[in-house]
Amino acid sequence: MSAASIVAAGPAHAAVLAALHAATMGENAPGAEGWSTAWVARLLALPGAFAFLALAPGEPPEPAGFALCLPGGEACDLAAIGVLAGRRRAGIARRLLARCEDGARAAGARRIMLEVAEDNAAARAFYAGAGFRAAGRRRGYYRASSGAAARDAIVLSKEL
Repeated sequence: MSAASIVAAGPAHAAVLAALHAATMGENAPGAEGWSTAWVARLLALPGAFAFLALAPGEPPEPAGFALCLPGGEACDLAAIGVLAGRRRAGIARRLLARCEDGARAAGARRIMLEVAEDNAAARAFYAGAGFRAAGRRRGYYRASSGAAARDAIVLSKEL
Protein backbone atom coordinates (compact mmCIF):
# COMPACT_ATOMS: atom_id res chain seq x y z
CA MET A 1 0.00 0.00 0.00
CA SER A 2 1.41 3.40 -0.96
CA ALA A 3 1.79 6.08 1.65
CA ALA A 4 -0.82 8.76 2.05
CA SER A 5 0.17 12.27 1.06
CA ILE A 6 -0.15 15.07 3.60
CA VAL A 7 -1.38 18.39 2.18
CA ALA A 8 -2.24 21.75 3.69
CA ALA A 9 -5.98 22.21 4.18
CA GLY A 10 -7.89 25.47 4.27
CA PRO A 11 -11.44 26.81 4.38
CA ALA A 12 -12.29 25.07 1.10
CA HIS A 13 -11.70 21.75 2.91
CA ALA A 14 -14.03 22.51 5.85
CA ALA A 15 -16.67 19.94 4.83
CA VAL A 16 -14.07 17.18 4.37
CA LEU A 17 -12.42 18.02 7.70
CA ALA A 18 -15.81 18.03 9.47
CA ALA A 19 -16.68 14.64 7.99
CA LEU A 20 -13.31 13.22 9.07
CA HIS A 21 -13.78 14.64 12.56
CA ALA A 22 -17.18 12.97 12.86
CA ALA A 23 -15.83 9.66 11.52
CA THR A 24 -12.73 9.54 13.70
CA MET A 25 -13.56 11.11 17.05
CA GLY A 26 -16.53 9.10 18.27
CA GLU A 27 -16.97 9.32 22.04
CA ASN A 28 -13.37 10.50 22.50
CA ALA A 29 -14.00 14.17 21.83
CA PRO A 30 -16.26 16.95 23.02
CA GLY A 31 -19.28 17.10 20.77
CA ALA A 32 -18.96 13.42 19.93
CA GLU A 33 -21.36 13.85 17.04
CA GLY A 34 -18.59 15.73 15.24
CA TRP A 35 -17.91 19.31 14.35
CA SER A 36 -20.11 20.96 11.75
CA THR A 37 -18.70 22.33 8.51
CA ALA A 38 -19.50 25.84 9.75
CA TRP A 39 -17.62 25.24 13.01
CA VAL A 40 -14.53 23.93 11.18
CA ALA A 41 -14.67 26.94 8.83
CA ARG A 42 -14.82 29.24 11.89
CA LEU A 43 -11.82 27.51 13.46
CA LEU A 44 -9.84 27.79 10.21
CA ALA A 45 -10.68 31.50 10.05
CA LEU A 46 -9.00 32.16 13.41
CA PRO A 47 -5.70 34.04 13.13
CA GLY A 48 -2.84 31.62 12.49
CA ALA A 49 -5.01 28.48 12.38
CA PHE A 50 -3.74 25.73 10.11
CA ALA A 51 -4.78 22.22 9.13
CA PHE A 52 -3.55 19.22 7.19
CA LEU A 53 -5.35 16.54 5.26
CA ALA A 54 -4.02 13.02 4.66
CA LEU A 55 -4.98 11.67 1.25
CA ALA A 56 -4.77 7.95 0.50
CA PRO A 57 -3.55 7.08 -2.98
CA GLY A 58 -6.17 6.45 -5.62
CA GLU A 59 -8.07 8.15 -8.40
CA PRO A 60 -9.28 10.37 -6.97
CA PRO A 61 -7.23 10.35 -3.72
CA GLU A 62 -9.44 9.63 -0.71
CA PRO A 63 -9.33 11.55 2.57
CA ALA A 64 -7.81 9.32 5.26
CA GLY A 65 -7.07 11.67 8.15
CA PHE A 66 -6.68 15.24 9.29
CA ALA A 67 -5.19 17.55 11.90
CA LEU A 68 -6.23 21.06 12.92
CA CYS A 69 -4.05 23.40 15.00
CA LEU A 70 -4.61 26.73 16.70
CA PRO A 71 -1.42 28.62 17.58
CA GLY A 72 -1.52 31.14 20.40
CA GLY A 73 1.72 32.72 21.47
CA GLU A 74 4.18 30.27 23.00
CA ALA A 75 1.77 27.33 22.78
CA CYS A 76 -0.04 25.73 19.88
CA ASP A 77 -3.24 23.79 20.54
CA LEU A 78 -3.61 20.58 18.56
CA ALA A 79 -7.40 20.95 18.44
CA ALA A 80 -8.02 17.63 16.69
CA ILE A 81 -6.21 14.87 14.86
CA GLY A 82 -7.78 11.71 13.50
CA VAL A 83 -7.27 8.89 11.03
CA LEU A 84 -10.04 6.71 9.62
CA ALA A 85 -10.15 3.26 11.26
CA GLY A 86 -9.25 1.40 8.05
CA ARG A 87 -6.18 3.57 7.54
CA ARG A 88 -4.69 3.39 11.04
CA ARG A 89 -1.33 1.82 11.88
CA ALA A 90 0.22 3.10 8.63
CA GLY A 91 2.09 6.08 10.10
CA ILE A 92 -0.47 8.67 8.98
CA ALA A 93 -1.10 10.08 12.47
CA ARG A 94 2.63 10.34 13.15
CA ARG A 95 3.15 12.21 9.87
CA LEU A 96 0.22 14.54 10.56
CA LEU A 97 1.60 15.23 14.03
CA ALA A 98 5.06 16.00 12.59
CA ARG A 99 3.53 18.51 10.17
CA CYS A 100 1.64 20.11 13.07
CA GLU A 101 4.84 20.41 15.07
CA ASP A 102 6.58 22.03 12.08
CA GLY A 103 3.66 24.44 11.65
CA ALA A 104 3.67 25.29 15.35
CA ARG A 105 7.41 26.06 15.26
CA ALA A 106 6.92 28.22 12.17
CA ALA A 107 4.20 30.13 14.05
CA GLY A 108 6.64 30.81 16.89
CA ALA A 109 5.25 28.29 19.38
CA ARG A 110 7.62 26.74 21.88
CA ARG A 111 5.31 23.86 22.77
CA ILE A 112 2.31 21.99 21.43
CA MET A 113 -0.57 20.97 23.68
CA LEU A 114 -3.70 18.85 23.46
CA GLU A 115 -6.34 17.09 25.51
CA VAL A 116 -6.89 13.35 25.41
CA ALA A 117 -9.56 11.28 27.16
CA GLU A 118 -8.15 9.77 30.32
CA ASP A 119 -9.45 6.33 29.32
CA ASN A 120 -8.14 6.45 25.73
CA ALA A 121 -5.12 4.19 26.27
CA ALA A 122 -4.22 3.92 22.58
CA ALA A 123 -4.08 7.69 22.08
CA ARG A 124 -2.19 8.23 25.31
CA ALA A 125 0.40 5.64 24.24
CA PHE A 126 0.71 7.28 20.82
CA TYR A 127 1.34 10.71 22.33
CA ALA A 128 3.75 9.36 24.97
CA GLY A 129 5.73 7.72 22.17
CA ALA A 130 5.84 11.07 20.39
CA GLY A 131 7.31 12.81 23.44
CA PHE A 132 4.22 14.33 25.08
CA ARG A 133 3.99 14.50 28.86
CA ALA A 134 1.03 15.07 31.19
CA ALA A 135 0.63 18.73 32.10
CA GLY A 136 -2.78 18.80 33.79
CA ARG A 137 -6.34 17.53 33.88
CA ARG A 138 -9.69 18.92 32.75
CA ARG A 139 -12.46 17.38 34.84
CA GLY A 140 -15.61 16.44 32.94
CA TYR A 141 -14.15 17.71 29.65
CA TYR A 142 -15.63 14.98 27.46
CA ARG A 143 -19.42 15.02 27.60
CA ALA A 144 -20.94 12.04 25.86
CA SER A 145 -23.91 12.74 23.63
CA SER A 146 -25.37 9.41 24.75
CA GLY A 147 -25.99 10.71 28.27
CA ALA A 148 -23.11 8.72 29.75
CA ALA A 149 -21.09 10.32 32.53
CA ALA A 150 -18.59 12.99 31.53
CA ARG A 151 -14.98 11.87 31.35
CA ASP A 152 -11.83 13.70 32.32
CA ALA A 153 -9.21 14.81 29.83
CA ILE A 154 -5.49 14.70 30.43
CA VAL A 155 -3.71 17.80 29.11
CA LEU A 156 -0.53 16.79 27.30
CA SER A 157 2.34 19.04 26.33
CA LYS A 158 5.51 18.67 24.25
CA GLU A 159 8.34 21.15 24.10
CA LEU A 160 9.31 22.04 20.57
